[in-house]
Amino acid sequence: MGRVIFLNCFSKDMVTGGVKTVYQHATLLRQQGIEASVLQKDGAPPWMVDQNISSIVRETITLLDDDVLVFPEMISGWFQDILSQNMKCSKVIFCQNQYYFYTYCQSIGLLKNWGVKQFIVPSRTAAHSLETMMGCEDVAVVPPVVDERLFAPSPKKLQIVIAGWKWLHQGSIPDYGELICCMLRAKYPQFVHVPWVRLSNQTEGEVAQIMGESAVCLVLGRLESLGLTALEAMSAGCLLVGCHGGAEYATAQNGMWHSPEDIESMVDSLAMALSGFSSGNVALSKMVEHGRRTARMYGEREAVKALRNVYGPLVNG
Repeated sequence: MGRVIFLNCFSKDMVTGGVKTVYQHATLLRQQGIEASVLQKDGAPPWMVDQNISSIVRETITLLDDDVLVFPEMISGWFQDILSQNMKCSKVIFCQNQYYFYTYCQSIGLLKNWGVKQFIVPSRTAAHSLETMMGCEDVAVVPPVVDERLFAPSPKKLQIVIAGWKWLHQGSIPDYGELICCMLRAKYPQFVHVPWVRLSNQTEGEVAQIMGESAVCLVLGRLESLGLTALEAMSAGCLLVGCHGGAEYATAQNGMWHSPEDIESMVDSLAMALSGFSSGNVALSKMVEHGRRTARMYGEREAVKALRNVYGPLVNG
């Protein structure tokens, strides 16, 4: 039986849902009896709660012919050099964000010539996109895991947590979080004293604590494949307001979702959420519960089933 090796050669201080998902999947594969590891030369990320991940990190590794190498979607530099090499290892791409993938402009024909056997994504939306944009066939969906034990509600307070937008080529796009904060205070001065907490480089445990105690989460993800942070906020009992980011789980029942251009409507929804929390609005309480139900759909059982179906045939030749 072959080994599964996730290539994650980024700084160990890089805080992203993609890095977290890679470690989740490697851990779950090991629990299913499949040898899996993460190649990360800097060592295990210190910001993750599960410190047992240090046992699956490899700073160097000797490749075997029956290994399965899992590349990220950012096919350039070192990753491209390795992917383009002629080797007997099986090569797959775990495309956590299809829009990142498109910016590297590698054709499906070239990737097949380099020996890529499988494309894996975290959502059906991303799978459909790769099929229509790139002509990929049989794209596999392996979802992330939302840990409802970690991301759980605690006594709530009138506070807004901001989940910003991470995009490599963001450039001159304005800071929507700061803009929305200013607009809320201008249009609804009664909320000028409501605290705002911005998620940046906190540890996973700190993020879970902030979400657990916050009444509202402003999510600003755009051009996403899934939106893990929003799901974690739902699990933590936050009322979601913001951009749906293309997430397939975003519905009118589990959040107040808007187009990224519809800034003033987001401000109005924030005011409604804050007012509703203060007054104990029943409809908004139901929206929070719908959000928690949505997050539960991304549990370990679903991920394990998908991991078995996808990686089982690969490691068994």
